[in-house]
Amino acid sequence: MKAHPGLQCWIAFWVLSCGAQSTPSAGFADLLQKGSAFAQQADYSHAIPLLRQATQLEPQNASANFLLGEALLQSGHPADALAPLQIAASALPVNESAEGYLGDAAMELGKFAMAAETFRNATLLPPHSEQALLWWTDFSLERYRSLTFALRASRRGRAALLKIAAESGKADAKATESLLQQAAEVNPEIRGIWGELGVAQSKLGQQADTEASLTKALQQQPSANSTWELEAMVSAAHGDWHAASEKLLTLSERSPAELQKILASWPQKLIPGIEVKGAVWQCLRQSSADCPLPAGPAHPHVGLSAKRLFDEERWEQVAALSAPAEVNTEEWFWRGLAFARLGDCSRAIPALERGLPTGAETAASWLTYCYELSAVRAADQLKSQGDEGAVHEIRGDILLSIRLDAEQAVAEYKEALTVHPKNPELLKKIAEAYFSQGNMQSAGQSAEEALALNPHRTELLKLLAQVAMSERDYPSALSRLSQLAQVEPEDAWVRVQQGTAYAQTGHPDQAVERLEPALDAGYADEKGALHALLAGQLRKLGRDQEARTASDEAVKLADAFQLQTEGMPNKPQ
Repeated sequence: MKAHPGLQCWIAFWVLSCGAQSTPSAGFADLLQKGSAFAQQADYSHAIPLLRQATQLEPQNASANFLLGEALLQSGHPADALAPLQIAASALPVNESAEGYLGDAAMELGKFAMAAETFRNATLLPPHSEQALLWWTDFSLERYRSLTFALRASRRGRAALLKIAAESGKADAKATESLLQQAAEVNPEIRGIWGELGVAQSKLGQQADTEASLTKALQQQPSANSTWELEAMVSAAHGDWHAASEKLLTLSERSPAELQKILASWPQKLIPGIEVKGAVWQCLRQSSADCPLPAGPAHPHVGLSAKRLFDEERWEQVAALSAPAEVNTEEWFWRGLAFARLGDCSRAIPALERGLPTGAETAASWLTYCYELSAVRAADQLKSQGDEGAVHEIRGDILLSIRLDAEQAVAEYKEALTVHPKNPELLKKIAEAYFSQGNMQSAGQSAEEALALNPHRTELLKLLAQVAMSERDYPSALSRLSQLAQVEPEDAWVRVQQGTAYAQTGHPDQAVERLEPALDAGYADEKGALHALLAGQLRKLGRDQEARTASDEAVKLADAFQLQTEGMPNKPQ
């Protein structure tokens, strides 16, 4: 969980003023003060009962709800924390920390659409706070990491990542064609792939390949906008200007924004001379970025269903539909993709998060694009506000999470630290960057510095445990893991790490006691290594039959992982 700056000041303000609400009873004030004192010492077992009593006396009191929500969240109960944090976050005056903790709770519960809206909305509240932008960036990059990792685990996901890398516009023409070619090889059924590949080939002058891609596009995806764009390009290449113009005007009737993007990148060699009349060609000859075009002779579209509008890629009309019911993941996916195609990532993100169960790889790949864009824009916004420290911090985040350049990330974080010295969040990020480099000594030193400034930060305890495990310093690791277990006794990761450390220090009974329940409950072990470790510990205890079962499962998982990863293309650059 985050340790939000300014929290102690806010608590003091609310405890003294009782939230500027109606005068509370003496009993309420006493409960709030005592609960606050316990919360500040991270003694949540005593804080929570007192704060619950306080909220029963004053159900809408923002300070009591905030303290209760924060205590519940920090003690590992995000579901219970949600309701009190929502009350605190909606109160006036605005409490930034309540917004931050509410976003954390939603994220812990996998409610990513709610988390995205909470963090994003916090950045829109005046005054536009540096802290809110940093929270939004942290969330965006965390989702980018997890979604990218999930996509790379399957062939269809890899294809979606390759395609979105091509569509991002950051690659040159040759690299774009290569990315699309790889995507088509991995998943030839991905939406719009053959049209997009043919367009890229046409721009490179690869006429034979262009014609072959058009044939596949017409066979497999005849109604896709990219197929129509490719048809227009091929017609223009053959000098059939009328047919090319008709296709482009029909695209204008479907989605004016889509046509404007097409015209912006239309090859100069496919623009006719002035003797060829027509609104499209006039626009292209003028190089106008905002050229009004009449609608082409398309079929009627009034009254079409949401699915038909989506299938025909009428993005503006899909985006204009009323928001669907929360459970309608299919229509949320359509809505989110429409916003993304129209360049509105702020509205695309929550919609695509809700539509993720239906949209699968397509939704996830567009989310990675939008989250990356959000992080970059946040850095630009902070730079315009003149906060160089925050700019360096976000640059470091982007370098570490997206560019995978830990060395440069450390340099950016250290620049930020010169502006904001003794900042525990920056020290934590420096430690994480060092850890990703394999520099365990520096990682441990930075994490220790951060922990000294913020002794209740569970992420730092986890990082120090990981450092100790990596260095095979199992006694130190067990000490940190014991501290974590006191705060989060049901955390499966902690129990698995304890089991691993006990196995390495010759305590098979304690290793099995922790590993077996976690694996039986479904703890992720994609390569089978943990099941193999468990099998070895069971043998040491003479439990041979159970050891054989665990060993068989380890082999099965390892074989499945090998099959899954065979033949996957390289990740997009």
